[in-house]
Amino acid sequence: MAIKLGKMKGAGPYYGKSLDELKVCLTWSPEEEREIERYCEKIHKNISEEEMTPMERFKATMEGKERDRLVVETFYFPSYAVRTLDGFANAIKTIDAYFYPKLLVKSHLATTARYKFERMFCAPISYGEELFGGDSMFIENGNPVHDGELPIRTIEDLEGLEAPDPTKHGMFAQYLWFCQEVRRIFDKYELSNVMPIEGSFCEGPDGFVAMHMMGCNQFMKNLRKNQEFCKKATHLASDWLIKLGIAVTNLGKVDYSYMCSDVGMYPVKGSEWAAGEYARIGKAVKAAVKKPIVHAWAFNGAIDWLDEMLKAGALGDDSFDGVMCTGDINDYNIVNDFLHKNNMYGCYAPSDKLLLSGPISKIEEEIKGRCDAAKKIPNNRCTIGLGAIDYYTTPEHMDASMAAAMKFAKI
Repeated sequence: MAIKLGKMKGAGPYYGKSLDELKVCLTWSPEEEREIERYCEKIHKNISEEEMTPMERFKATMEGKERDRLVVETFYFPSYAVRTLDGFANAIKTIDAYFYPKLLVKSHLATTARYKFERMFCAPISYGEELFGGDSMFIENGNPVHDGELPIRTIEDLEGLEAPDPTKHGMFAQYLWFCQEVRRIFDKYELSNVMPIEGSFCEGPDGFVAMHMMGCNQFMKNLRKNQEFCKKATHLASDWLIKLGIAVTNLGKVDYSYMCSDVGMYPVKGSEWAAGEYARIGKAVKAAVKKPIVHAWAFNGAIDWLDEMLKAGALGDDSFDGVMCTGDINDYNIVNDFLHKNNMYGCYAPSDKLLLSGPISKIEEEIKGRCDAAKKIPNNRCTIGLGAIDYYTTPEHMDASMAAAMKFAKI
């Protein structure tokens, strides 16, 4: 078996270093320590203004107990955090944080403090574009992108391939260092007991194959004409996501994590096997980490998969704890009934396009509808989400979104 990595064009000085190497070479100056201390002080001040701490509210939600309001979960990429760090001056670029991962830590602390977010979200900095042999490149504002043809064209291309090690390969050692460093800071400034940290091990195995191994068009064609090819590639992607999911919690030391899901972009009938791959990931990660893990769904068609996912074991106490419904998903009555019947967690988030475009009155109306739907679930295990927050979302729209979520989330 072999690990095959593609080239990463324009990579920074820490790319390719292992997690152990990063721990040695990344240290903080006194000036940076003061900056971090100030962000943590502001986060503490934000927390003190509410009835419950974010951690109390999070634990009550996961346990189905009463709380003062819904948890407000915010999802944003490092590109948005970097914009917040420099006050939307458009001077610091996303690529700077990917070159120098200390900027990831500072920008996410700054964003959490600035907008009064109630958990620290460690957003993905790569989806593994180069992990199975495809060439990729850094861009100025965004995660790495593919550079050239995708690497898996035939089933023979999969022969002998092994899932990489997230502590050594690609951007993932930097991501794990980022998560670890946030935990160290939270411990030092006594935030660990009052605010949860969420990590990511995106994206789902089918989506990984479609986006990074054979391409969306070829994946959809092969689902119809060469399903064994899709199954074998998806199984290999699952091997990778199991390694990453376990590492994010056990090494990244997060309180909970999520994995994006692409079910819903194709029908259930004839593709039921995909639910089994999600179950394999969910059960393996949950067995190793014993902390909440969540599906994130964006396609309205994903609702058709609820029963199939449950039957396969992809949803449940020993697998993924629930689903986050974002974007186009709006059949909340179906989701509510399912979550209540099976005592699962759910998160409802309006479209990122709405948070970007507005107007504010429409943002408020949409958030109220999501909050009302979430509060109808009798098991108390639902939250309101905001995101994924677009790079161009203005501070005014972000402030209005948070204010509306805090207002309408009250129980």
